Amino acid sequence: MSQEICGMEKMLTGKMNRRIAAEDRYMDRIEKKEAAAETLIGEINKNGKTVSYINQIDRSGRFTGKTIEGSKMELVRYCIRNNYV
Repeated sequence: MSQEICGMEKMLTGKMNRRIAAEDRYMDRIEKKEAAAETLIGEINKNGKTVSYINQIDRSGRFTGKTIEGSKMELVRYCIRNNYV
């Protein structure tokens, strides 16, 4: 009986360790993407206020000349969602 419990505990511990390792790898990937997206964000002054922006990219990867303005977090999410990084 106790051997079965030890075996189950080992199995559960192994699953938990694998889950934690997978979460760590996921967080590392997200952090790298966010850091790469932050390099695409520029800042300009409009009427005395600092505004963050990114240049839009078309499907072939060329800049369109249009800009998207918003907060840095919104722009980071936009870059990740639209595969800019």
